[in-house]
This record gives sequence, C-alpha cells and structure tokens, in this order.
Amino acid sequence: MKPVGYLINTKEGLQGEAGLYYDYVLAQDGLFVRAASLCIRATVLAAGARVRGLVPLEESLELPLGKIPRRIYDLALSILAARPQEEHYLAVTWEGEYRLRDPAQEGHGTSVSYERLPSTIMDIHSHGPMKAFFSGTDNTDEQGLRLYMVIGRLDTLAPEFELRVGVYGYFDSLWFDEVFGV
Repeated sequence: MKPVGYLINTKEGLQGEAGLYYDYVLAQDGLFVRAASLCIRATVLAAGARVRGLVPLEESLELPLGKIPRRIYDLALSILAARPQEEHYLAVTWEGEYRLRDPAQEGHGTSVSYERLPSTIMDIHSHGPMKAFFSGTDNTDEQGLRLYMVIGRLDTLAPEFELRVGVYGYFDSLWFDEVFGV
C-alpha cells in the first residue's frame, strides 16, 4: 500500500487507490485531503475548484472516542492564565481517556519550545496578552493529524481562542462545540 492515496469522488463512490496515511480526494468542489486515526477522522479542503461530472464533498470532523470534556478546556485556560505574559504549551492526550498534560518546556513572550508527547491529539498554546491567531510559525510546525488551539488575550477578563483541525498541513477552522462536550 502506498503512503498517500489519490481518489476521485464519483456517482458510483470513491474511485482509485487509498493510501496508508492519507488520501487526496478530487471532488466537484475541489481537492480535499482525508485522514483517520484512532481519535480523529477528518476531511479538509486543500484547494477549491469546480470540477464538472464529480460529486461534491464536504469538510468534516469526527471524534470516534467522543468529544473532549469541557473541564479539560477549563483547566487549560486556568493553567495558561497563570502565566499571562508568556507563551505556554499544553497537550491533550488519549490514554484510555482524555488527559491534559503540561510537558517540559521553555516559554518566552512570543515563542515556546516543548517536549512532544506520544498520543497527543490536541496542541494548545497561548499567545499571552496578544490576540489569538495561528502564526506562520504555527502553520509550519502544525503538520500532523490533530486538533490545534491557540488562546490569547490572557491578560483580560475575556480571553479569546482559535480552534482548527489539521490534516498534514491543511486546516479547517472549528467551532468550540465541535470539539468540546459536557
């Protein structure tokens, strides 16, 4: 089996050879990238286009093990707010259940370097007092199949966040309720 598959979304279903890690899918509305793991199944638009004769496809996210509990977000926000002037990194891992981890790291005002943890399904990092946004560095670094969140304005009473799913360098913005549950 090849590492990457190339599929076409036709009226008869997907045609082509699926890949081991991820697939590119050509559909009526463009080129998509699709991948799955134990914790995440996602389809993200890589490039929009109109391709006559094919069936449309939609971006999607499935969390087969369930949504991440809201309490994990609340705990993450508390940890990050304790250091509102520097960037900080947290990982949500799957260890039979969702867990929040605070690995060894070195944070500064505008950057953070950290130990990578196995079983990470979500990277969360803060931007301290700055606005929540995904930087060019984030776009370059975030090349896996996982969820990504950045939290900013930690020096205010109303911190803000941006949330997305990444499929090997292609991204789709998400709503809070798509990822976090009760």
